[in-house]
Amino acid sequence: MHTAYLLLGGNMGNREKMLDRALFELGKTGRIVAVSVKKETEPWGFETPVASFLNQAVCLETLLDPETLMGKCLEIEERLGRTRKDPGGFSSAVRTYEPRLIDIDILLYDKLKHQSPRLVIPHPRLRERPFAVELLEEILPKNLSLEDFY
Repeated sequence: MHTAYLLLGGNMGNREKMLDRALFELGKTGRIVAVSVKKETEPWGFETPVASFLNQAVCLETLLDPETLMGKCLEIEERLGRTRKDPGGFSSAVRTYEPRLIDIDILLYDKLKHQSPRLVIPHPRLRERPFAVELLEEILPKNLSLEDFY
């Protein structure tokens, strides 16, 4: 069994309902162990003004390997209505941020360090996003700190 820490977020439509639906779908990929509060956050990385986000951190126990879990996260996003102008992936030369119904990021996975064209663990911009760190620290076991994963 593996432990993954995810960040859910969205800034379009009924954001609270979308987070709940994503959480329900993620529950089909493993066992939800902990969930943070939902937090309103300012957009990060956008070139033009967009609506604020609602974010939530999730701890998921799963049998899936990181790449398969990433695939499931992308499937859930698509099933919930997310469309991408930028296919993304960490190998993209230019990163384009766009409003979204739902976004599911894998922040941490066990204490694994992983890098592939579509997935980097720990998430490469985690430490640059104070709101993500705050939500993650809310659900991390007391005997762990973020630094334990680096």
